[in-house]
Amino acid sequence: MAKQNELTTHEMLELHEILCNETLGIKKIESMISIVKDQELASYIKNNVTARREKLKGFQDLVFDKTLQ
Repeated sequence: MAKQNELTTHEMLELHEILCNETLGIKKIESMISIVKDQELASYIKNNVTARREKLKGFQDLVFDKTLQ
């Protein structure tokens, strides 16, 4: 049985799926920036990408921290 501060195999797989989906989402959004003509929308998209990258970094840090303990 896993210790309190360790992730189970199932949890690691779930986090891996989340990380993959977030990464794919970021790439899709970034590819749309070049076709957007409206500056306000482009700015919103860039802010969204930044927020998603921060969330992705948080998940990565969580996985990295949990696997090293």
